[in-house]
Amino acid sequence: MAKQAEAIWGGLIGRAAFVGAFVLFGGVWQLAMAQPSGADGSDFVYRVQPGDTLISLAERYMDSVQGWRLLQQRNHVADPYRLQPGSLLRIPFDRIPVVPATAQVVFARDATTGGKPLQAGTKLAEDAQIDTGDKGAVTLAFDDGTRVTVPPGSHVALSRVRAFARAGLIDVRVHVKKGEAESNVAPKKSGVGRYEISTPALVTGVRGTRFRVQASEAGSTSSVLEGEVATSAGRQKQAVKAGFGVVASAGHLKRTALPAAPRLDTIPQLVQTPCLRATWQPVKGAVGYRAAVARDAALTELTAYQSSKAPAATLCGDEDGDYILVVQSVDALGLTSESATRPFTVRLHPEAPYTIQPASDRTYRSGDVAFAWAMVSDAGSYDLEVSDAETFASPVIQQHGKDVRLVRPLTAGTWWWRVRSVAADGKTGPWSDAQRFRVLDIPLDAAPTAAVDAGDDGKLHAHWSALSPELVASGARTRVQLAGDTSFAKPIVDIVSEGNEATLPRPPSGVYYIRTGVDLGDAASVVYAKPQRIDVGSFVGDSARSPVQSGDGNLLLND
Repeated sequence: MAKQAEAIWGGLIGRAAFVGAFVLFGGVWQLAMAQPSGADGSDFVYRVQPGDTLISLAERYMDSVQGWRLLQQRNHVADPYRLQPGSLLRIPFDRIPVVPATAQVVFARDATTGGKPLQAGTKLAEDAQIDTGDKGAVTLAFDDGTRVTVPPGSHVALSRVRAFARAGLIDVRVHVKKGEAESNVAPKKSGVGRYEISTPALVTGVRGTRFRVQASEAGSTSSVLEGEVATSAGRQKQAVKAGFGVVASAGHLKRTALPAAPRLDTIPQLVQTPCLRATWQPVKGAVGYRAAVARDAALTELTAYQSSKAPAATLCGDEDGDYILVVQSVDALGLTSESATRPFTVRLHPEAPYTIQPASDRTYRSGDVAFAWAMVSDAGSYDLEVSDAETFASPVIQQHGKDVRLVRPLTAGTWWWRVRSVAADGKTGPWSDAQRFRVLDIPLDAAPTAAVDAGDDGKLHAHWSALSPELVASGARTRVQLAGDTSFAKPIVDIVSEGNEATLPRPPSGVYYIRTGVDLGDAASVVYAKPQRIDVGSFVGDSARSPVQSGDGNLLLND
């Protein structure tokens, strides 16, 4: 996704007071913008348009049309009927009627208010308290399009949620007690009333800009992404522009440049595994990184948050779609960079079937060879390929059909096979990892040896797509479960595999389900793929003791 265009809406530098330190955001005027221009201390600032008079402005914005006299006095206007277009007019906030307003939840995940779960569409009034869990997030929208996103581990209060009745502008104050909030103020460039975010050590009054505010026991930070800032702590004053940030601690402010954003050029555009191990080059001056996955171009529907000291993150999910990887650098002061973004597409479904036989690197008798795999719930059919080369440049067998078990003749040699699911609409999923096996000319009366295995060892062999080398290097393993139902409440088998195959005790005849998940060392957070069905039963052998296809096409294994 292209970097969001830099905002050029601004206003006069506002003022807000708070015990300790305070920071106030503003910007520069642009004549082409709409007339409402934001706050300056206790005044609303208006840019005069052709045809405006003090009487018409008092009627539009103030509690009484007679307010024009106050406007004339405060703004030193000689003729209330002749105003200079483009000039600035101050209107006291205390003379502009306010009405209650609400903040609407546009995205919520593992977030609560007053102990109750939040969901999209919920409207929150003044004094609402918001908590996000360790993996939660919430994005709120106000009437003018302003949005504030609250990431995991945060506690935020809506101290004031109102609107100026006749101006159509918001009057909002948000208090970040713990954690963080990122705001995109007045993105429609239609003007701002008051928008203020505070922490225990920092107050930020802002309009027409993007910024992040973070509160912790060590202090508070504000990272300015767009706009211009004026900071003050006691007698200290500092002008801060986009690309810089401030740290507030013990009543003092420190201004410094934000760290550079990482480069995400090496992130693949197509992901066909449930977990992505994203890596990038280290950023000079960064002591850590934060990564998340956005489901929308506005970067407000964020999931899979992760913090890391290394320039890498493991992000997991199981839903197909178009996403955006969002990564920020973090410096030693806690200031964060502009978000680096990288779009990517996840295509997991229909999933590759778990392959059963021929098992990897096993030897089979020449003649009819049975190919079997698990049944994928959202697959309408399957594609099978068998080749004498790992590249599958010229497959010897190409089969499309609904069966999950096929028998095909093969001569002696080394072979590779793979299978993929095909949805009812013709959409194909990823291929399974190719499995290599050998076929030998073995006489029927030959005695079995350790080096010659006809393939019938009374075990259940399961193979799945291997984890990427980057995931394995990060400590990821595959958790494998076999159960008699799709709830997996009481799995028959529950193991962690170092590779991409497992040899399991063959259960009694019946219907079973198998699933795998990426295990990052915490069994409670394993991301599992959808279960796939295996029918374990008896089938009749032919004269060469090779399995025979069942009538309904289900996978049947020797009992």
